[in-house]
Amino acid sequence: MTVVHFFSVLREAENLLPGKMGGCGTVGMAKEPFPIAYQFLSKDFHTKLSYNDFLKLFEGIGHINLLKLIPISDDQLFYEIETIEGSDKPITYFGYYYGFIKTVKDSEGFKIEEITRIGEDFLCAAYHGWAHDAKTNVDVRYGEWCHLIKQRYPMVKKEFIKYFRFLGNDDQYYMIVFVELTNGTNMEIGQFVWKDGKWAKIHFKPEDCLSRNQMSSCFS
Repeated sequence: MTVVHFFSVLREAENLLPGKMGGCGTVGMAKEPFPIAYQFLSKDFHTKLSYNDFLKLFEGIGHINLLKLIPISDDQLFYEIETIEGSDKPITYFGYYYGFIKTVKDSEGFKIEEITRIGEDFLCAAYHGWAHDAKTNVDVRYGEWCHLIKQRYPMVKKEFIKYFRFLGNDDQYYMIVFVELTNGTNMEIGQFVWKDGKWAKIHFKPEDCLSRNQMSSCFS
């Protein structure tokens, strides 16, 4: 809920740049929401990111919609937002971004400790490579590269989330989770192994298998 409220505050915030405007007069609540949104960040995050630098993160943006918010672990979430951005033409543009948010609990409740943001490319995604497709991504990275897949089970899809489960050659059960972005790309957002009767989050690097060619080297 902390993250939901954070984006709810930012929804009516505007930080358009001179010469790259949009709208008919004042947009939303102008810059009034930014100081409030900044208070959703943890004290440690404040030491790393000043208010002025926080404001710069939203330069050129006149409106923000939270599209997706997916819990990955107890303290990490995946998000996707839609923005309306100004331009030097008599039109405005939609922009789409995704990333991860890490939260922490302090004496005041939950705060945001870390945010990453990556823009979506609609021209690249229009001509999908194998890495953009979840099924092929799993087959190549976990199968061909790491030789980890002994038996893969049918994909389970719930709205925009795709779950791939497989039995590994090490006789452990794995689950790789993808989310379908607005531009059509399938983005991996979580890796899990079945342990002690539940799915436990792991950090897995299939890319390491290319150079070391050892299944055990994929773990970190």
